[in-house]
Amino acid sequence: MFTNYLKRIKNIRSVDDFFKLILELLSIEKIRFLVVGFYNTVISYLFGLFYFKYLEINFFKIILFNIAITIHSFISHKFLSFKKSYFSLKEIRRGVIVYGSMYIFSATLIMTLISFGFSQLVAYHINIILSIIIFYFLHSFYTFK
Repeated sequence: MFTNYLKRIKNIRSVDDFFKLILELLSIEKIRFLVVGFYNTVISYLFGLFYFKYLEINFFKIILFNIAITIHSFISHKFLSFKKSYFSLKEIRRGVIVYGSMYIFSATLIMTLISFGFSQLVAYHINIILSIIIFYFLHSFYTFK
């Protein structure tokens, strides 16, 4: 499938061809998920820079920060990645379960990898790769089904 898109990239001759290809790629749910995930990462990072620079941080404020970025992530994936247009309490409950489980999974995975001798940076990157894959399947088949 992606080899077709790679061939089409080579054959782009105009701005219109480029935008047609981008729109076609964005019609693929997995691509939208990655793009929205990147967007969420940038927004969370920028919000975190502001939040942690100007506020005196304590445990409670860190929890509030994580709740805010999780709500933002949930809403953006709901409307942009999976194109759902309604809210239901079941969906919100499933989202809380998925995000809560993934926070526990990520913390456990990172600490386990560090205890096996991986650096914090390597453990973090392994966690990101696995989390992207797991989040996609959990959201596709559970949260936003």
